[in-house]
Amino acid sequence: MGNRSQQFSVAVHILCFLEFNKNGRTTSELLAMSVNANPAVIRRIMRKLTKAGLITSTLGTNAAISLAKKADQITLLDVYRATMEDNQEIFMIHRDTNPTCPVGSKMPYLLDGVYTKVQTTMENELSGITIDSMVKSGIVEIES
Repeated sequence: MGNRSQQFSVAVHILCFLEFNKNGRTTSELLAMSVNANPAVIRRIMRKLTKAGLITSTLGTNAAISLAKKADQITLLDVYRATMEDNQEIFMIHRDTNPTCPVGSKMPYLLDGVYTKVQTTMENELSGITIDSMVKSGIVEIES
């Protein structure tokens, strides 16, 4: 489960870096250095971001990666959806509980409502945060 969270975090990192460095040339190697990860990991996440229409990249000697949309049009919900697997949920319900137990027989039903509410709340929150707002609120250039 931690891997899912890391993919989301790394994807946000990639998009923020692209916005921050929008006037420069960004490569997967440069992103890997910033994230402190293997370039293959970066490229795997970039494929998801490309498929979701969030980034574009060129190949060749002057290869470069850039945002496919303006940073104020990319929300963290877009990133979450790009990095999650099909029908992936934050929490998994253990459904193989004891049907004769007064607690076990009700737990999947009880948790289903709670988890649905948490998922909806999280998605609403993520939809209100853009890559642009992340960069503007927390990333500043280092002065020489």
